[in-house]
Amino acid sequence: MVFGKCKIIFTLTFISSVALGQGLEKLEKRAQKLFYTEELSEAADVYQEILDVDAKHRIATYRLQICKLLLSPGQSSIDDLLQYKSTQGKRDKFYYYWLGRAYFLQNQFRKAIESWNKFLTVDKYKSSIIIEETQYFLDWAARAETHHSFPENYEIEQLPSPINSTATEYSPVYFNEKKELLFLSSRESTTTDQPFSIYHSIQKEGQWSAPSVLSQFGNFQQDNANIEVVNNSSKLYLYRGDKKGQLFVSTGSGNKWGVPKSLDREVSSSKLESHFFINEQENKILFAHRKKGNTADLDIYESHLNPANNKWTKPAPLSPVLTSETDEDYPYLSEDGNMLYFSSRGFGSIGGYDVFKSEFDPSNQTWSAPQSLGYPTNSIADDIHFKIDPLTNSGYFVSDRLSAMGSFDIYFFHASDKVLLAGTVVDGSGLPAENVEIHFYPARTTGLELKTMTDAEGKYEVKVGSSDKIKVEILFHDELVHRESIQTPAAKVTGTRIRKNFLIDKEKVPVEDIVHNPDPEFSDLENIGSKFRASNKALISNIYFGFEQIDLRDAEIPKLEPLLNAMKENPELHIEIAGHTDDIGDGMTNLRISILRARSVARYLTEQGISENRVVAKGYGYAIPLATNDQEREGRELNRRIEVLVIE
Repeated sequence: MVFGKCKIIFTLTFISSVALGQGLEKLEKRAQKLFYTEELSEAADVYQEILDVDAKHRIATYRLQICKLLLSPGQSSIDDLLQYKSTQGKRDKFYYYWLGRAYFLQNQFRKAIESWNKFLTVDKYKSSIIIEETQYFLDWAARAETHHSFPENYEIEQLPSPINSTATEYSPVYFNEKKELLFLSSRESTTTDQPFSIYHSIQKEGQWSAPSVLSQFGNFQQDNANIEVVNNSSKLYLYRGDKKGQLFVSTGSGNKWGVPKSLDREVSSSKLESHFFINEQENKILFAHRKKGNTADLDIYESHLNPANNKWTKPAPLSPVLTSETDEDYPYLSEDGNMLYFSSRGFGSIGGYDVFKSEFDPSNQTWSAPQSLGYPTNSIADDIHFKIDPLTNSGYFVSDRLSAMGSFDIYFFHASDKVLLAGTVVDGSGLPAENVEIHFYPARTTGLELKTMTDAEGKYEVKVGSSDKIKVEILFHDELVHRESIQTPAAKVTGTRIRKNFLIDKEKVPVEDIVHNPDPEFSDLENIGSKFRASNKALISNIYFGFEQIDLRDAEIPKLEPLLNAMKENPELHIEIAGHTDDIGDGMTNLRISILRARSVARYLTEQGISENRVVAKGYGYAIPLATNDQEREGRELNRRIEVLVIE
């Protein structure tokens, strides 16, 4: 009886272990697919599920760190990925690709360039897609390096809590001599449909009060979270997409605004979209618009109030000079109407949306070519909702940059004189320290960090604020080797040049050689179209045909579904279907059968809607065996196969 019990317990334990293993395998496959299609938020959730089952799961731990760094770079440390340099850095040929992206999002552009170059020089198979993408990243990082090293004459301050939160803040509007602030936030939302509400805060003795919600305005979706205040008439304008795209107006002040009413002189709801601007005279509206029935990008349109009939003119594009091949949005016009500020993804944007300005020439009624506001206003992230007070040369904007507490935060900017700081970094032996990373942290501002690296002669150059105490940190091969503070002088003239040399007490150490395990001979069929595919071919084993038959059996169709899905999900993918046989029978017969069977697979794909010019069928008979033909199992059965090759 005892032995019987043991047997039952053992059997149950065995069954549970098998079930657990099968469940874990499904999670691993699902996580891998999400990871390599860069659905990183979902992939992170699944990798966490895996770790809940197996806390020491090596791949799940590694890839979860990548997900966190790319999803929340401001809340994650690059050290979490650097600890895998000696392991995954040698096992995973994509390690330096991911490391480059992580460095880039943390504004460490030279390190990103170094990592991506390492990735490209690894002598292992890489798809043409990922090579092209990495070259694009390298160019972007080089431009970002220059952009961030030479900031314009502004400083920025990230508004502290309670204004910014771990949620999203949008559309800041300040008035009453900048002592009051209205903005939209999703901080207390319990709904995903309309998560944004309007909040009001008052500044007293340099401190902002806890924001109070203005419930009379209701809630807003993210794409229509936009408000404007006309100071001259104390009117608050807002856009309600759920009210057939109408403008509403409320009169009042502070937190005592009246119930919003539909604007009598509204622009057609088929034209107006969420990110609008209305001038102080209330006779001009600018807004972003995408032509109806067109997949074109957003452009800035304008509409004027005709004083003769008190009606709005038909909206028209503001100017072809202000139109790029991608989106323009978030317009803001100076009080005199001669300076336009807007966000665009084009015109050489360094990130997503950058802020640009354009000046109107009344003499010929034209707008000037857009000019970037530069760093620190613009970053590699999205910089939007820019509004400026020309009298003080200061204002607000919104950004989801690295320092943001939440998804998007509100930043205050103001004019500042700059000095050019330049010098040389040398090591203990007096030799120039090449590729040393230098971080500058100004004491006077928040949300601003300058980073640069020394060149081959150990030289560096960067623009910093004048009359400021700046903390300097120097890193060598990711290790902090020097820290000190410097005081910059008052700048008599913007661009005053000062010299500062640094001595670091650190011997140079060689960077380790990169050694990678060989690539697998075949990619997973599901990933054959991915830029992350392990090789340029995949294997479809055990596709059975009838004796001397060339038509697919119905039972074999499900084995082709992963390939069909890959073709549908990657419309640029062109493939070769290669038929292979064992060596039973004569060569010509096997060659003919391999060709016809490859054609039957290709025919199945085209019958499912895949274009014929994307699929080539070829047969190789028994000329390219995978295994010996001396035995059936793990021999001839492996040679009877269909291979899928990506045509680059």
